[in-house]
Amino acid sequence: MLEVCFSDSVKGALAVAQRCGKEKVGAVSVITDKKGVAALFAKRKAVREFRKRQAELAQVAVPIGGKREDIAGLSFGLSEGDIQAPILAEECPRKAHIRAIFAYDRYEELEAAAGFDAFWTACLCDLHKTDSAPQMRVWVDATPDAQCGLLFLADRLRDADAEIHVVELPPFVAGQEKDRREYRGWGDVAPQLFGTFPDRESVLTKGEIVKLADRWQRLKGENAPLRVVRDGCVISAEADYYDDRIRKEFPQGACKVAHIIGGALGRQKIPVGDVFIAQRIRHFIETGELVLSDKASGSFYGATVTHAG
Repeated sequence: MLEVCFSDSVKGALAVAQRCGKEKVGAVSVITDKKGVAALFAKRKAVREFRKRQAELAQVAVPIGGKREDIAGLSFGLSEGDIQAPILAEECPRKAHIRAIFAYDRYEELEAAAGFDAFWTACLCDLHKTDSAPQMRVWVDATPDAQCGLLFLADRLRDADAEIHVVELPPFVAGQEKDRREYRGWGDVAPQLFGTFPDRESVLTKGEIVKLADRWQRLKGENAPLRVVRDGCVISAEADYYDDRIRKEFPQGACKVAHIIGGALGRQKIPVGDVFIAQRIRHFIETGELVLSDKASGSFYGATVTHAG
């Protein structure tokens, strides 16, 4: 069974989910804003809590089985940018779009170039795996990239004989203590829990595959700057679709760009990447809604902005 996902982080989680269970917890890294003795105690507490959580997860873990090569990560970010042009090994709009995200100024340029080449090659290799897999299990959540990824995959496999299983992540899951946990995407789910969602798995009929493929063809025809999920359906949208939600994070006084990005992703729960938010903040600066009051050296994320209003 080929495990298919639409995020590199979920791809890594699936690799852990294949053999999770009784494994020992490895190295743990802790970052704290405290200093001195307070930092030491904070780190120790964080490590204890982490190890306790891992031990609890090990008790309920359900391995999904398989080998690392049985995982395909189609991390093409299809909710943004041109989707009419084909995805190619050589230069194409999709490759340029992903490279631009890698090369955004929060990265070191040379490291980004090297990392991108390996990433793109891996994505293409994983894409070709789907062409010959007789069975695949697609891990889908409500994020625009995952929803677009499913439509893209259905369109690609419209005439194939592959059996396509879909595992849909519910928005809320009851925890061990009857607490309600909210998951925005598979990236929020502990790898040990991936195998505990058998009731969410279904097999797509040929008619369902064709319907999904037709929807992707309509989106390709519209080829909007953005695709969003509204009422459970993927629709085309303009680049300013999330602007009002980003504006809710504008500062009363001055703040770092990173604070606006964090609020937009965390409090406003905008289902895009940090680079998209950063690009919209640049737009607000260009139009005068935000004023760049302190340009930090190096990263745009460390710059200070104020609200012109």
